[in-house]
Amino acid sequence: MDRSIGTLVVVALVVLSGCTMIGGDTSTATPDATPTADGTATATETVASTPTPWSTATEEPTPTETPAATGTPTATPTPTATVEPTPVGDLDPVSELSSLPPGVEGGSVTNVTALAQANQRQLLTGGTDLTMTIENSSREGTGHLRIANDTESSLVHLTEAEGALGTSTDLSTYYDAEESGVYNRSSGEVIYGHGPTTSRFTARFVTGLVYVVPQAYASAPDWETAGSYTTDAGEERLVLQADSVREDAGDQSLGGDVSDDDEEIRSVEARMEVTADGLVRELSLAVELDPASGESYTQTVSYTVADLGAGALDRPDWLSDAPQLRASTTADDELLVVEHTGGPTIEAGTNLTVGGGFSSIGNVSADQPITEGDTLYVHATGESFDRTPHLSVNERPTLPENVTAFSGQIGLSGTQGNTQFEAAVEIASDATEAAALVRP
Repeated sequence: MDRSIGTLVVVALVVLSGCTMIGGDTSTATPDATPTADGTATATETVASTPTPWSTATEEPTPTETPAATGTPTATPTPTATVEPTPVGDLDPVSELSSLPPGVEGGSVTNVTALAQANQRQLLTGGTDLTMTIENSSREGTGHLRIANDTESSLVHLTEAEGALGTSTDLSTYYDAEESGVYNRSSGEVIYGHGPTTSRFTARFVTGLVYVVPQAYASAPDWETAGSYTTDAGEERLVLQADSVREDAGDQSLGGDVSDDDEEIRSVEARMEVTADGLVRELSLAVELDPASGESYTQTVSYTVADLGAGALDRPDWLSDAPQLRASTTADDELLVVEHTGGPTIEAGTNLTVGGGFSSIGNVSADQPITEGDTLYVHATGESFDRTPHLSVNERPTLPENVTAFSGQIGLSGTQGNTQFEAAVEIASDATEAAALVRP
């Protein structure tokens, strides 16, 4: 099993299994997920133009992989990565660099944690396209991960063949300033959201979670400087190498360590190239492990990071597999207006949930199909937990005297076939408006 990728698959699918209610936040800040001392991910928000994405012209993880919208995952096996010996003789001295990344002083690595954290900050700042492969010899389960961030949108693609769940997994998440979605290619399920929905919450959660993986492998080895060089494009890089892991690496890695408690590390060979500001451009790692029972095996890890221009990501086509809804409110927030702007028709009688913030006011349904161009009007009567929603299609209703205003997050969600669709809006309170006035 691919230890880190497998853990992500399990957690991501557990989160997805609970995506049934509108909720989440509307922030488009880059999710900052860093491992705590016990190896868990703590998500905070780093102010950035927007979220975190991945490929420039397509959302496929590699040029050789073309996922199909079927129940059969299409992850392309990647040959076992090999770590070439560091060509120390071909490198310039470390002193040739105009500046050194955090955690490196006087030509030596003095703080691996600071070095790994600098890499994390650079990834979360945006404008990066990261691809990563984790593979274990003699064991099933090759993991592929891609995260890209063009500072305006975010797309993650995570695959594992016969991994932690005993089945193949192929999962994508996306979000930008307004839209969000999750696509489980293994099951064919698509979740689409516009505004502050559970789709956005899930996409942001998974995105923040996967950032822990490169952090884990950047911080585990006991790095030493090997030299430096300047690329043809003029970028200075510090080259590091390692033949062991740090004694406290278990406190920094997802799942505890690069090895399990019953495994002995027999050998380590690692190489990393880092820019002056701390961004890890390339990392390769091979760890030979000897378990208490069974045959020895080698875990190989490789990842590269390329630059990604602002707005370079395309909106993935699979988002359009679900009905596209847009929500707003009028009449002093007493009327929720939901427009069908494209995608499949919502069948007559489809159960639609009115609610927000992971809570429900109630359900409504239309006695006619809802197609592109149709508008749904929803209002509620009653108070507190005893409220009743009412639906009108393409005809703005006259609101009764006992109508009650919506507050907080409010929207409409439904499920049809393999798609879940959501649209919500955040109604500003006096407190949030006051906070907005003083926010720098």
